[in-house]
Amino acid sequence: MRIDVMKCLTYGPRSRKDEFFSKLQHLGCVQVVAPRFESKECPLEVQTYLEALHVLRSMVPVKQVKAHDWRSPIVLARHIVEQNEGLERSLEKRRVIQKEISQVEIFGEFSLPDLYAVEKLSGRTIQFFFAKKIEEIEAIKREEVIYIGMNNGIHYFISINKEPTFYDGLIEMKIEQSLAELREEMAAVMRQIDEYHDELAELSHHMKELKRGLAEALNRHHLNQAKSRVDLYLEGDLFAAQTWIPKNKIPLVNKIADECHVSIELIAHEKKDRIPTYLENKGAGRLGEDLVNIYDTPSKTDRDPSLWVFFSFVIFFSMIIADAGYGMMLFLGGLYLNYKFGKVGGLTQRVIKLMIYLSMGCIVWGIMIPSFVGIEFAPDSKWRDVSLITWMVKKKAEYVMDHQNSIDYKEWIKRYPQLETAKTPLEFVSMVKVEKEKKVVYPIFHDFENNVLIELAIFIGTLHLIISFLRYMDRNWAAIGWVTFMVGAYLYFPSVVKALSLIHYIFEIPPASGAQIGYVMIWVGLGLVFVLGIVQKRLGGLGEVMHVIAVFADVMSYLRIYALSLAGLIMASTFDEIGMSMPIYLGIFVILIGHTINLTLAIMGGVIHGLRLNFIEWYHYSFDGGGWEFKPLSLLKVDEF
Repeated sequence: MRIDVMKCLTYGPRSRKDEFFSKLQHLGCVQVVAPRFESKECPLEVQTYLEALHVLRSMVPVKQVKAHDWRSPIVLARHIVEQNEGLERSLEKRRVIQKEISQVEIFGEFSLPDLYAVEKLSGRTIQFFFAKKIEEIEAIKREEVIYIGMNNGIHYFISINKEPTFYDGLIEMKIEQSLAELREEMAAVMRQIDEYHDELAELSHHMKELKRGLAEALNRHHLNQAKSRVDLYLEGDLFAAQTWIPKNKIPLVNKIADECHVSIELIAHEKKDRIPTYLENKGAGRLGEDLVNIYDTPSKTDRDPSLWVFFSFVIFFSMIIADAGYGMMLFLGGLYLNYKFGKVGGLTQRVIKLMIYLSMGCIVWGIMIPSFVGIEFAPDSKWRDVSLITWMVKKKAEYVMDHQNSIDYKEWIKRYPQLETAKTPLEFVSMVKVEKEKKVVYPIFHDFENNVLIELAIFIGTLHLIISFLRYMDRNWAAIGWVTFMVGAYLYFPSVVKALSLIHYIFEIPPASGAQIGYVMIWVGLGLVFVLGIVQKRLGGLGEVMHVIAVFADVMSYLRIYALSLAGLIMASTFDEIGMSMPIYLGIFVILIGHTINLTLAIMGGVIHGLRLNFIEWYHYSFDGGGWEFKPLSLLKVDEF
């Protein structure tokens, strides 16, 4: 639920300012208005904590822990940052030494003192060179230039002359350490790197203390920041600040203000003010609020869409996953995460709860199809006794059998003459069997089932958008016309494509009269859109009727639910077939890997498209957005990191 936020002038004696702001922080429902050009600089203490936590997150904690470290959190954080800097220096040194080794090792093992002794006794100068390309270098043809070999795409040479000589195209190398010395230095650096890693791994057990220190540092920073936003009057004896307070929290704030002898007065909004949006939800609504904030913050005039988005997302996600087996896997995963991290609280706990709700939705919808990790059930299977889709298929078959003069019935009889002997809807859809790749397929049943799923996706899409129009009907009068148009189009278009729809065999609306009523409603709806748009928006309403294509396209977007669920079902069934055709151990491996990939893709599709249908299609008609999130002065907890 969105609560109106009131602008208030808060003022009182400066001597009670610290006490008052401290109590406000504990209350956590007042936002102090910030100056327009407030510094966003983060305190060094906070930066140190963040850097230390970032370092420790990449470390694997050791099992054995040292005795309790009595150092304060900030001292620990600084030590971790220093150790990480030392580790980075060692890693850079290792990189440099590795590069030197790659250049020297091609010349083999030799001692630099011995090399200098040879040069002194022979009166010759030994030089080392390298080049990337040697095709056009004339120097390599000279006798004193000796080709050694190639390493990592670079060619290496040695020259022996009476005095130092330089050649065009060849770059001289200065070898200051032998290969043995470099390897010894590399071993020392590697030991140093291991020591850094070991110490940081031991320190990773202090992450909770560091998070607590970070929370305290941020709380101090936010408190000081809020106190710095006040203005002082009467030679500094009086402080005053502008604040945003939710309407339902004003009595609580007034109670604290009275205790600190501070006054709070409501003041008018200014045109330049960015009024924050405050949402207050619990349970499923709070989960929906998290989903809403992924896309955008509602404006100060928006109605809270949290509950609508939550339930719609659960439905769409479940229909896209479309498998009770996958739902059970997600449910077990959610229970494990709840057992492991359920006491953490905050966003983590809400994400786990959302996962459990989604998994339950997948299980329910998977039973209604039914589908279980790609296993196909025969039309007469007991599992289908509780299936919504199977019930709809039977209703559709019953309708076709009762209307033997219809085009649908005649087409089926023409393709399969034996259907004339069918006595029941189940017999009608299951009479024709085809054996395909050692598996019995029911073509009529599958055709009916796919059509039902398509019809259901369009029905849900139409209903979802109608709800969106109705939510803001008082603000957009043309919504009355659009709802009329959508209902009419839903009734009329089955006659255009000459297809049966669930409005015929579920709602028992005759096709002819339904099409006539729908045709009239289409034009009445467009007329209402045009008239009401002009009445409300004057000339601006002339373009309202031009949205007809967008409305139609938005409804068709919901077909993605059917397409994604069908893709997942086909992949699951395919992996089962491949696995069953292989030896048992290899088959089990293929099935596990295949279903893991399919579940991952299904989750991605469910999240992306489940939210997209809310944020794009549904928001189009009942969401303004562009709001400014309400950020009160409050105490951060360790659970929030």
